Amino acid sequence: MDKLENELKKALKSELGFDPDMGESKRKEMYQMKLLFERFVTNTRRARLVFWIFFILGLIIMFAGLTLLFKLGNPNERLVALFMALVGFNSTILIKLWYWTMNTKFDVLKEIKQLQLQIAELASKEPPSEN
Repeated sequence: MDKLENELKKALKSELGFDPDMGESKRKEMYQMKLLFERFVTNTRRARLVFWIFFILGLIIMFAGLTLLFKLGNPNERLVALFMALVGFNSTILIKLWYWTMNTKFDVLKEIKQLQLQIAELASKEPPSEN
């Protein structure tokens, strides 16, 4: 190899995702893994955003109910405030459970997709020759 070819390889290797020594199938696999990772990151971020929005709403309902519980004097109004505080508290518990199940679902799906890519890579390789 001459000096120019070495410099070109070095420059191309420094760019993200391109390695001239890497085969086309390996490059394709890396691209698929990158797309897969980006999809799961966006799904996880979306689930986290939904979690925080509903968690904060549940806390607001709970604290509003608690403040009304201690400020109101009428027993019927206090009962409504207590119900409001309990609804807020239970919604925070439910949103935590929902986030936990969604996060577990995304983790399992990610593992399955990675396993599918590994199986596809092994299937594309030639079987060993028998002597």
